[in-house]
Amino acid sequence: MKHMMVIILLTASTLVSAGEGQGQSVMFKNDANKYEHLSISPEKEREQDKCKEMSKKIEALKGKPQRRYALSQRYEAECLK
Repeated sequence: MKHMMVIILLTASTLVSAGEGQGQSVMFKNDANKYEHLSISPEKEREQDKCKEMSKKIEALKGKPQRRYALSQRYEAECLK
């Protein structure tokens, strides 16, 4: 009877320790990057800030058509990819 109890305990402990090495279960997968696409990377944020600044400058250059046109061409090339 004692041998049977020892075998059961050893088997149970082996099964428990085997499951610990794998991390989380299949049901609860590690989804750390699941929502990564919703955040903005720092490079993308800087690019957006630069484009906003360019659009403000384009509006400010209403009386200077050559400079406005040049800046609008640059805006189209860099921001409207």
